[in-house]
Amino acid sequence: MKLKDLNAQIFVSEFESELERLLANGDTAIEQGMRYATLDGGKRIRPLCVFLGARAVGSECDLDKVMRLALAIELVHSYSLVHDDLPAMDNDDFRRGKPSVHKQFGHANAILIGDQLLSEAMSVLLDGAIAYGDQFARAGEEIAFGAKQMVLGQMCDLDGCKSEKEYLDMYEKKTGYLIKSAFRAGAVIAGANFEQLENIGEFARNIGIGFQLADDLLDDDENSILSVASAEDVKRMLEEKTKRACEIARSFKNGDELISFARMLCQRKK
Repeated sequence: MKLKDLNAQIFVSEFESELERLLANGDTAIEQGMRYATLDGGKRIRPLCVFLGARAVGSECDLDKVMRLALAIELVHSYSLVHDDLPAMDNDDFRRGKPSVHKQFGHANAILIGDQLLSEAMSVLLDGAIAYGDQFARAGEEIAFGAKQMVLGQMCDLDGCKSEKEYLDMYEKKTGYLIKSAFRAGAVIAGANFEQLENIGEFARNIGIGFQLADDLLDDDENSILSVASAEDVKRMLEEKTKRACEIARSFKNGDELISFARMLCQRKK
């Protein structure tokens, strides 16, 4: 099946089925925890970014290649949430309306569940590289780089931010890079040239930071950029990021689709 044969809604439905199939086996606490952490109706934003990044370059791309990349990045994202909720990190007892993984399975198991989700992501990427060769490996490298930057962003968050610039740099790493790497991985697997790859990366960088700014405004979180900037200033930053993303989106064949996605992420309401 090719990307041209489905839309975003169908892709997400196919993705959910593939994710369930991938994690279906095993009944240990670790395997149960992996399913608990992932099969919970998440927004699937990062898998959609892979899909949209590929469609920005060419709708003839094979669905299986895109799906494998989407699975890998969602597993990376899920592991990061499991670890982010731990007492040594953000210390959150609930995630998406239910007890966090460490509250449900214990702290030690939560660490191992996150580790295993990351290991499973690497297995998916390596299997894809074996099946499809160098181009898939290059796309997988984008995801691995995004995961590394995300960890650096978490470290910056733990160290604490004291200025707008420090917060924006941290948001770009902790939140934005997985979104950016998802778009770039999709573009790579669809055969992007250098200019297309740079443009889709810049589009994604803007919506990645905008996504976090929107979250801060929705949550009215004092432990965020709102501790050093007014709500009006943060709204202005968000509008600038969204506007820039939409300008870049117009250079792609699925520009309207990208613009709608950018506005959906960055202009959310409670």
